[in-house]
Amino acid sequence: MTVLLHPETASGAPVPAPDALVLEKTPLERYVAPEKPSLVGLSRADLAEALGAIGVPAGQQRMRVQQLWHWIYARGTQSFDAMSSVSKDMRGTLAKHFTLARPEVVAEQVSVDGTRKWLLRLPSEHPGERPHEVECVYIPEAGRGTLCLSSQVGCTLTCSFCHTGTQRLVRNLTAGEIVGQIMVARDRLGDWIGAERAKAPGLPTEGDRYVSNIVMMGMGEPLYNFEAVRDALNVTAYG
Repeated sequence: MTVLLHPETASGAPVPAPDALVLEKTPLERYVAPEKPSLVGLSRADLAEALGAIGVPAGQQRMRVQQLWHWIYARGTQSFDAMSSVSKDMRGTLAKHFTLARPEVVAEQVSVDGTRKWLLRLPSEHPGERPHEVECVYIPEAGRGTLCLSSQVGCTLTCSFCHTGTQRLVRNLTAGEIVGQIMVARDRLGDWIGAERAKAPGLPTEGDRYVSNIVMMGMGEPLYNFEAVRDALNVTAYG
């Protein structure tokens, strides 16, 4: 949708040409799934569909989904071999077709107040081209920890007060890439069942989780990537 100013301004100044009034950008690229996709970011229904596609019988899918959900979203497992409640043969089948990959961490900055910022690398549509990068920020307080997520590489809008608005809109993030930011943060903080929790100044001292709140205030305009943001938050809410 193109947004235009009212044809008559209050000052009586000439109205700029329509091309100068476009406030939205179109994506330059699209997401291309890797040959072995990651299961990170899949809902229960999507996990069942993925299992069915590799030959897991319908009668076993519900049990297998429950197992995967626990290992991926409660324990943060990064290897199928670590899934001790899953049979060895099934672990091998899963590893043959899928991964548990998260976005690559390019850089990490830690402030004296405990705030942490990660620069994450995502694949380009075209092989051999420079990968794309987005940011994810963790803001701790005594009783909670807020994670600020990105939803786009660049941004759809051109807001003058926002640096991201001056960038190109490269592409929307997938639900998996949005959930992947949460996985990276929880990996770095040890915010999983059975994991050793990070100890550093500024981290929350109350509650069971370091990551207790999520805001979609990183790179991108989340409502212009509504479906992926919705799906990612649904997974997160029940993870």
